[in-house]
Amino acid sequence: MSEKQKDLKSIKTNLAARLDRIPWNSWHTYIFAILFAGVILEGFSISLGGATLGALEKQFNIGSFDAVLLTPLYLVGALIGSFVMGALSDYIGRRKVFMLTVTIVIIGSIIVAASFSYGSLVLGRIVTAIGAEGEVAVAATALVEFSPPKRRGAVGASGNAVAFDVGTVAASLVAFFAIALLPSTIGWRVAFASAIVLAVVVFVARLKLPESVRFLIRKNRLKEAEEIVRKAEKTYENKVHKKLPPVSAQQLEFTSQKLSAKYGLLFKRYPKRMALAITLNFTEVWPYYSAFSVIPVILVKFFKYSSSSVGLSLVYITFAGVLGITVMALFALDRIGRRKTITASYGIAALLFLIIGLIVAHISTVTFLILLVVLYFWVYAAAGVLYPQISEMFPTEVRATANGTAIGIGRLGGIIGPIVLGAIIAGGTTIEAVTIVFVLTAVIMFIGAIAEVILGPELANKGLEVASAELKGAKE
Repeated sequence: MSEKQKDLKSIKTNLAARLDRIPWNSWHTYIFAILFAGVILEGFSISLGGATLGALEKQFNIGSFDAVLLTPLYLVGALIGSFVMGALSDYIGRRKVFMLTVTIVIIGSIIVAASFSYGSLVLGRIVTAIGAEGEVAVAATALVEFSPPKRRGAVGASGNAVAFDVGTVAASLVAFFAIALLPSTIGWRVAFASAIVLAVVVFVARLKLPESVRFLIRKNRLKEAEEIVRKAEKTYENKVHKKLPPVSAQQLEFTSQKLSAKYGLLFKRYPKRMALAITLNFTEVWPYYSAFSVIPVILVKFFKYSSSSVGLSLVYITFAGVLGITVMALFALDRIGRRKTITASYGIAALLFLIIGLIVAHISTVTFLILLVVLYFWVYAAAGVLYPQISEMFPTEVRATANGTAIGIGRLGGIIGPIVLGAIIAGGTTIEAVTIVFVLTAVIMFIGAIAEVILGPELANKGLEVASAELKGAKE
């Protein structure tokens, strides 16, 4: 027997097929709500850093460089969390890692809320990032594993991106009122303490979250998987008062549990899919994080916009972004397909970046703001539509590992982008600096669109076992 054969485990079952044939019902909605709340927590936790930045600068008497450094340091924790939690989820299960990530967010938030120095603040933010960003990789995985094939795109995109932005808006509001209504030394601490309250609520809700059926099948825990599928079937059958049709068993094959074998599977058997997953993440995160670090500086420095009005402008941008994600998730991903939706989102965003960059010296502040709102409709759409495809491209035993790896490496775009673009803006004295920033970002997003055209598989409405299967005789 060859090493490859020894490494392979085969299980014959109809559980995955039975789960996929169940139409969306209250059982799915319940699970979606729990996962949605977890991603809200992630967006909330991340955004509190920027929303309280002014108060933190005063509290710890830190300079502008140390203040700006908080975001890259947070993203370092995010990178660690994505890698570790994604891989861990493929070993011990989605549910256990969900409980772990929310616990880490609680610990990190406590450290931040009780911070007595800049060092303890940084430590708390890094710890929070490990939990919050670890959440992203595992949530993206779980959302597609629980969803019926015909709704997987909408569920995967909205359950990640829309939930994240709900958390972002909530963090801005909580921080604003806490800092405005309470003493300056207390308000920011209350804002971070609110993350602890939200995390505890999510933790309690997750106590009843079922484990992924596909993970249980891979672990040969078929009795547990049967109980979950049967409960889902009964919920639907009791509602419509008829039995679901029977389905045939599938022969499912799984590879070794060793970490080295997992990464070998990802980068040797699926090199094109990993290249696509990393490229889409990197090229999307670059403009996404730049929105909240570079655009405010552009508005104030080159358009003489008042600092007090910048926050409101970002609300408009975020709202347009949420609308973009929602529209593309509900009306495009599962209807016209992954490849067309992703290519359009990245490509249109890139084109708009290029156009704005070329005309920015000749437009008014109002026109610039309107164009930014239209632009970020597509930028945020891109941020949401990539997750379902990435989660579908890989088999169950490495799905979360692939998500975590792609998201982790992709977060480098969120570190490099704001630093490079920020340096260009800081060193520029004329509007041409803004042109360079927008044209460069257009090139980055065009790379994402081209990668999807060349490497993107069309996986809409397919069962996960079919979607994640490699083409015979070809490396994907």
